[in-house]
Amino acid sequence: MRLAGESPKADPEVFQTIWKHLKSDGMEDQAANHMTAEMLTHGEDFESSIEQYERNLSNYKERGYNEHAAQAMAVESLETGDNPQESTRFAGIYG
Repeated sequence: MRLAGESPKADPEVFQTIWKHLKSDGMEDQAANHMTAEMLTHGEDFESSIEQYERNLSNYKERGYNEHAAQAMAVESLETGDNPQESTRFAGIYG
């Protein structure tokens, strides 16, 4: 039980709730873990758009990164706010 004034960041139930929500949106385990940790650590400063994550993930995979590397890089790009540059080919495919 959390008392008034305590930070919810230390509560495993909050982590699980966010993680389950991300998983239900189709995110892979590793990326969901990473994004949940970033949300709890950075709070309001973290861009948590699933659509932007998926676009960045597709972009990194298109560039030849393996699944796990692409996931990590897509989450990091949300953290920094620096989305990867899209090639003309990528933009044509993913509009």
